Amino acid sequence: MSAGFSVVIPAYNYGHCIERAVQSVLSQSYSDFEVLVINDGSTDNTDEIMRALENQHSDVLRYIPQVNQGLSAVRNRGIEEARFPWLIFLDADDEMCSEALSALEKCAQESPQARLLIGGHYSCSGDACEKIRPRPITADCKKNFAAFLGKKLTISNGACAMHQQLFATVRYDPNLRHTEDLPVFAHVLANYPVAETPEPIAKIHKHADSMRHDVRAALTVGMSLEERIFDNNGLPEWAQKERKSYRVRRLLSLLKICDRAKSYSDVRDLYRQLFREAPLTALQPRYLRRLLKSLMK
Repeated sequence: MSAGFSVVIPAYNYGHCIERAVQSVLSQSYSDFEVLVINDGSTDNTDEIMRALENQHSDVLRYIPQVNQGLSAVRNRGIEEARFPWLIFLDADDEMCSEALSALEKCAQESPQARLLIGGHYSCSGDACEKIRPRPITADCKKNFAAFLGKKLTISNGACAMHQQLFATVRYDPNLRHTEDLPVFAHVLANYPVAETPEPIAKIHKHADSMRHDVRAALTVGMSLEERIFDNNGLPEWAQKERKSYRVRRLLSLLKICDRAKSYSDVRDLYRQLFREAPLTALQPRYLRRLLKSLMK
């Protein structure tokens, strides 16, 4: 029996590339799927483009405009609207690889207990694309959870499929406007079996104005991300053992983001927090150099 996929594409002012994302799904040879494009209050020509596409492909494409509520709210809306058991959240500036749905279907059939399917992807900067294979996963939720928090297991939206059953126990937090997927993936990995396929599922396009590079958005979430992951997130008791090490890794991540953005006052503040939490780590030359550079500015 076919699994079936609902591909949810959140759209906010991506009229210049939304058709590419939609067409990459419509061109799949796999037949049991739908495309849901949720326009989160775009002010560009997204609405015009999507209404024309919906008229052409009304059998598999649904277009849902709404007032701006943020990416978490869009994903939660997609969960409510989806008609198929598996969901894929494809960003509007990315695209699905050919035969991606067939590869995920095969993975689901080979691992019927899995509730998260992780595939490979292409990381693209301009015309150059690098093929990225998924990191190995295990049958041990503890190991998968620790690997994810330690950035040894990476998951890219658009290159994974999530079963509807997951969302009976977790949803995206509408108050998070950055890194909103991390608490969800952490919950899933700590509680559910996972499977992987080496096949590339999506082309992930990197560009300078991506949310992943938004230092202000990252700092707005800041260290509260630790609480979002570890408090009231349905984690098993054993997961708390990873909390201290994650706190240090989060500080290091924010420190690097601020250093790249030349936000030197934030570098100094984060370094002080890092020194209190892990002085030996803070005294490593690469982090001392960031501190010294910030002090000279």
